Amino acid sequence: MIHPNDRDEADLCGECGGLCCALYLAHDEHGVYCGDGWLPEYIDLWTQRLIASGALTMAPDGSMAAGEAGVPPLHDPRISHRSDAVGEAYRATLPEWVDVRKCQYCHPESGCLLPRRYRAPICGEWVCELWETRERR
Repeated sequence: MIHPNDRDEADLCGECGGLCCALYLAHDEHGVYCGDGWLPEYIDLWTQRLIASGALTMAPDGSMAAGEAGVPPLHDPRISHRSDAVGEAYRATLPEWVDVRKCQYCHPESGCLLPRRYRAPICGEWVCELWETRERR
């Protein structure tokens, strides 16, 4: 099997819209957060992964900003997953096409906006089932 990092994935990612990038809330569960307390820690884990990769940096005011890759995040999951008025107001400011269930660098038409070298290492270690299905053809 050819790993997705070994060739251009824009066509396949465009077909599914980046299901493998549904990091924060599962697509097959309709993005419902069960509230068991795992999500804030998981967001912190992914934030650290993206900072370590050079994709993300934290601005002096604590907001997320483009890192060395120069690609601004589409949303801040620390805010977009809040279940209060602050979260609701923040989500209302986002373009309709931004899916907050997914990584803050996932575009629904092209998949990951980050150049490969700035993606979190785990992104190069995992392949979605559509890749596996395509490679078996």
